[in-house]
Amino acid sequence: MKKLIAPVFAIFFFMTGLYAQNPESKGMNIQDEKENLTESAIQQNFYESAKRAGLTDTKMTELLKIIEERNKVLKDLDTKKKQASAPYSIQDPGTLYNFKINNARNYYAKKISGFLTYKEYCEFAMADYRTEANESARLEFRQIIASNDNLNDDQKKKLSGLVYHYHLHQLVTSAYYSYDKTLQKPKLGILRFNFEKDLKKMCKEYNIKASEGGEGNTNSFQWN
Repeated sequence: MKKLIAPVFAIFFFMTGLYAQNPESKGMNIQDEKENLTESAIQQNFYESAKRAGLTDTKMTELLKIIEERNKVLKDLDTKKKQASAPYSIQDPGTLYNFKINNARNYYAKKISGFLTYKEYCEFAMADYRTEANESARLEFRQIIASNDNLNDDQKKKLSGLVYHYHLHQLVTSAYYSYDKTLQKPKLGILRFNFEKDLKKMCKEYNIKASEGGEGNTNSFQWN
């Protein structure tokens, strides 16, 4: 159990180090611009992420090789899937290739997660999930403050930061352990446990009351 809890606590401590960032600029009002980036801009983002992660040139080169190999394998499988023809087969030809593609994705997800620490992985992956985290966090944040008009701007900022960074790390953790659900599930569970503990503490500190719905509320806001 200690082997399981230790890395997850490290993840949560890493989260708390991000609370100083302004969620309004980093997540709560973020626009997804990645789809509009040019290839050179995407390349520049990769090198900047590698620098933030503290990767050596050697490690960065090895990571690029893994990514290139993964992309080639997945592209080849996708091409074969599209070209597959089975006029006398009762089996959908896409089924076999979906299985192969899923296995390949899991293989390379595990390879990358084994190559990078969680903290290093975050520097590359967080930008991919900020918009989704923002949407999930906004809904949860609104539920919390729905019946609490007594909060000042600083309290709202800290509360939104806590909720936003939980959702962001929930998504990144899911991706980091996507290759193995037996590893992923308990780590997400401990992540949620620590978040709810900190959220409960903050709600008591700010005297946040339960929103309408009482016992039916599944987001753990019914403490006061």
